[in-house]
Amino acid sequence: MQGEESTIKWKQFLLGDDNAYCWLYNEYIQILFRYGSRFTSDVELIKDCIQDIFTALYKNRNRLGPPPSNVKVYLLVSLKNNLIRALHKSARYNHVGLEMPSFLLESTVKDQLFDNESDRNRQSLIEKILLALPPRQKEIIYYRYIQEFDFDEICTLMQLNYQSAQNLLQRAIKKIRELFPPETLHGY
Repeated sequence: MQGEESTIKWKQFLLGDDNAYCWLYNEYIQILFRYGSRFTSDVELIKDCIQDIFTALYKNRNRLGPPPSNVKVYLLVSLKNNLIRALHKSARYNHVGLEMPSFLLESTVKDQLFDNESDRNRQSLIEKILLALPPRQKEIIYYRYIQEFDFDEICTLMQLNYQSAQNLLQRAIKKIRELFPPETLHGY
């Protein structure tokens, strides 16, 4: 439902409806901020990059094509690209080498409220599992099982072809199963 409504609002925005633009901003600002925090802890940089996206959309709305197939994925990809460019630019300015920023998944778990001992034990186990995965495997687990994106959306976000995305997800699942066999998870 959110996807359909977003597409409708996007079309209205392209036709000059400022209320639709405000709706898009309000609908996605928190999602984008939480997503940006997976790549950097620099809150101001995240805010600047989000602002840059919405400013560019507004300024270029007459040149934008038809609505993207998934507005949320379009905005997430835009933010990821802006953040990576900004982080690389900052690294060059500070004369520091920078690799692709690591994807941080732990905050998703820590954002949850755990009310009882069983929940705290589950939280601890999930954190151990996530710490065992490399950043790209954490990222694909997040997209597939937390955001529930389909593989086409994951491929767009991670700049992978379909088979590579499937292979990466399978490697992540295999690693989890090797490190945490089902018998060790009994009771969780």
